Amino acid sequence: MADPRYDLAEREIRRAARCLPLPGSAPVAFQEKNGHADIVSKYDKEVEMYLAGQILTAFPGDGIVGEEMEHPHGGGWIWYIDPIDGTTNFVSQLRNYAISIACYCQGEPVFGLVYDVAEDRLYHARAGGGAFCNGQPITSGKRTALKEMILYTPIVQGTLIDDHPLLSGMRRLAGDVRAVRSLGSVALELCAVAAGEADLFLAERSCPWDHNAARIILAEAGGAMLTWAGAPVPVDRRTNLMAAGRREVLEQIAAVYWTK
Repeated sequence: MADPRYDLAEREIRRAARCLPLPGSAPVAFQEKNGHADIVSKYDKEVEMYLAGQILTAFPGDGIVGEEMEHPHGGGWIWYIDPIDGTTNFVSQLRNYAISIACYCQGEPVFGLVYDVAEDRLYHARAGGGAFCNGQPITSGKRTALKEMILYTPIVQGTLIDDHPLLSGMRRLAGDVRAVRSLGSVALELCAVAAGEADLFLAERSCPWDHNAARIILAEAGGAMLTWAGAPVPVDRRTNLMAAGRREVLEQIAAVYWTK
């Protein structure tokens, strides 16, 4: 069934990527936002403004929540945009980053797209329609034994080093899995779980524009996402979160590692 919003998102996410430099290009200039670890480039702002412009031209009553801007909304359609998820990777490597677009209606998922620009991989899903990468179906992994799992976390310092109430449990969990890896992009790491390339994902903090597109892809691939407390992940606010190919894995982690 034709969906004009999805068609626009799929078309414009690729068009937006065309303005971005490719690996091997000159270094990208950036500015600090809230400290040396929180940065933004001119491309973050340009991509978000471009996508927002295309969406609001076609659907002026829709709302937009983005990393760099927000458009007030009064109706039920809301788009979540992360113009460059993994800006540190973008400015230093020109790879391992993604453009992320999600659309929700009355708080319910409609579709999500995550575009790995450097690798030309488009992860995409519509609610109830399955998950895909470049048109090929993907499914999440089904491992249940922690000792066999690869754990991804986008910010090693915030998850495993900086002090937080669940740090002790997180470190115990890191010691119980086979390996810990960090790609530095919430959206791409969640898509890795959705595609069965990673088994487990944890983030000490994640914003709606970081994960709302990938969570739709993950759910359609058969995976699950919860907060560290084992509760549903809110759509509209920052939270910690964890994801895996099977919901029972997350429930086990919440019960064993940090709810006591």
